[in-house]
Amino acid sequence: MNDRELLDRLRAEVPPTLDTRAEEARLRAAIAGDGRTRRPAPRPRRVGRLGWGLALAGALAAGAAVVVPRLDSGAPPGQATPLTAAEVLEDAALVAEHTDVPDHRPDQWFYLKERQPIASTPVIETWSRMDGERTAVRQGDGGAIKAGAEKGRTHPLRTQQEVLAFPGDPDALLAHLRGMDERAALSICQPECPAGTEDDVKAFGALQWYLKFGPVIPPDKAAAMYRAMARIPNVKIEENVSTADGRTGLGVVLDLGEAGKGYTILDPADYRYLGVKSVRGGHELAMSVLAAGVVDRPGQTP
Repeated sequence: MNDRELLDRLRAEVPPTLDTRAEEARLRAAIAGDGRTRRPAPRPRRVGRLGWGLALAGALAAGAAVVVPRLDSGAPPGQATPLTAAEVLEDAALVAEHTDVPDHRPDQWFYLKERQPIASTPVIETWSRMDGERTAVRQGDGGAIKAGAEKGRTHPLRTQQEVLAFPGDPDALLAHLRGMDERAALSICQPECPAGTEDDVKAFGALQWYLKFGPVIPPDKAAAMYRAMARIPNVKIEENVSTADGRTGLGVVLDLGEAGKGYTILDPADYRYLGVKSVRGGHELAMSVLAAGVVDRPGQTP
């Protein structure tokens, strides 16, 4: 059996809901049965474009130190090929498709804790009721929780409605995002972007914005979002990119040269959204998501 046949068979067998321990054992047996050896590797470049991400994300979450080598890299022994946006974001899409997003009630709250580029209040926690009726906020760790504005422009109900209306086809979704209002988390090349890149910047910023609502985004829509991001020109991957709070992740980068770079930073183990960063003219702004989820009341955390 060649590499491609093995890949196709294993990908077809991955169940919608993974028993991570059993899946790890099955993958070990499958690779061993094909006469190949496995060795642990510290970085996700060994995962590559093979779709192993959806199984490995579960195994890593369960504490298994397992990384599958790329079978088709074509690189010399001991040397890994650079990651590409197409392979990383396809793996992220596969993980998203097999991630369980529980149903939630209208009276529950979406919780978001962020580190933002504001010196006076670097950490902010927000609770937004899923029906959009109420919000609450806490600025700084351990501060008081205060009532916030009602039905803000970006409340969870509106966000959900917008995401549910997204086309499932990545190309159609990208066209849709290019025509939307601005949703950029951080500006990349303001006040003026290179000619012809304006709609790409808009779409990239919109995807940055929606991905931070991961715990309430349907799996199929999240997968389409990752695939749409891979189709934006000038998007590449940088490894070991630091977040605003000092974590290290995979940077999905919209690189506009001297005009600036915009980063969407993903966890290298499970592709979870960690935050965003923009770099231009030697200056850097970053915002990271420290926690997110659905809870029953303000003050509660996931």
